[in-house]
Amino acid sequence: MNNAKEKACEILYKTADEKYTEKIRQFQGCPTVAVTPKGRIYLGWYSGGTREPHMENYNLLVYSDDQGNTWSKPLLIIPSSKERLVHALDIQLWSDPNGILHVFWVQNDTKPAPPEGIPERTPERPIVAHDGYLFDDMIHACWEMTCENPDDEKPIFSEPRYLGGGFLRCKPLVLKNGTLVLFNYDQTKDRYGYSISKDGGKTYERHYGGKKLSTPFDETMAYQRADGSVRMLARTHLGELAESVSFDNCESWTDGQLSGIDSPNTRFFVARTPSGRILLVNNDDREERKNMTLYLSEDEGATWKYQCCIDARSKISYPDVDFYGDQIYLTYDRERTGAKEILFTALTEEDIVAGRIPELRIVSKP
Repeated sequence: MNNAKEKACEILYKTADEKYTEKIRQFQGCPTVAVTPKGRIYLGWYSGGTREPHMENYNLLVYSDDQGNTWSKPLLIIPSSKERLVHALDIQLWSDPNGILHVFWVQNDTKPAPPEGIPERTPERPIVAHDGYLFDDMIHACWEMTCENPDDEKPIFSEPRYLGGGFLRCKPLVLKNGTLVLFNYDQTKDRYGYSISKDGGKTYERHYGGKKLSTPFDETMAYQRADGSVRMLARTHLGELAESVSFDNCESWTDGQLSGIDSPNTRFFVARTPSGRILLVNNDDREERKNMTLYLSEDEGATWKYQCCIDARSKISYPDVDFYGDQIYLTYDRERTGAKEILFTALTEEDIVAGRIPELRIVSKP
């Protein structure tokens, strides 16, 4: 079955269908943020159904024109398709160096759950069955739409494009030589998977890097250091992030090893700030998804001189960041089936240095 890669799920623009209204949502999480050249803030996450995964899941996209104080109704909805047995999940936003907004998302093939039960779940194969459907597709399909006028009153999005297999959950990286690296990881391999484009994202080549440390969800993200090497960090269930390094513009990599950065088996964010420092956003704990902390490094990530915990509560996760001027725009979730909060805040590097905790704003809470 290859429905997930053969056709994109339906794209609903400004739908009035009440099934997508905020007040009835029982699950939502995994947010992502991107800022346009004129400062419009786009935010996406996925919701629907009672949990993840669920065949009622859908991706949604909203925006703010007032620095995140108020937000639009959903501009786009990308729903799963029960008819085609395709699950839609994990929207990811990116504003590229040319100001083009990229909307990535993942599609999975599903099937009716077998009456005799499901295959054994393992850390390397985290399959589940729920509400009559089996979610056992570890190949995944990565899709993309782009918008060249994201600041306009009526943004126009391209037709959906299939980019290849793999699970994309973090922003791409543009190297100094112009190479674009898409971290659409592969759950079926024991090596870190990614894709490279040398023509600005028109075409991609699949690559595999160093051996993984144990993880069901790589969620790799990387930054290029001043010496040209690329440091990739990855999720593990070992209480720390893994790291792997490339010295040849992502053509080859060292095998994964522990980084010394505590992390409780969840997504993180890492990137170079406009000022040149390295920003890491991570749950500062080895076991629980709590203590959402921002770290700044002035030595290419060797040490983290400045740290600021902005939220010490439990069940907070999946940070994503974009930069605009001196502003750091950050989103993350809290209690995906409890409080069901999508959170947003804005702060500066100076705030992190001074340990100033910013105001947290709730974007969505059913």
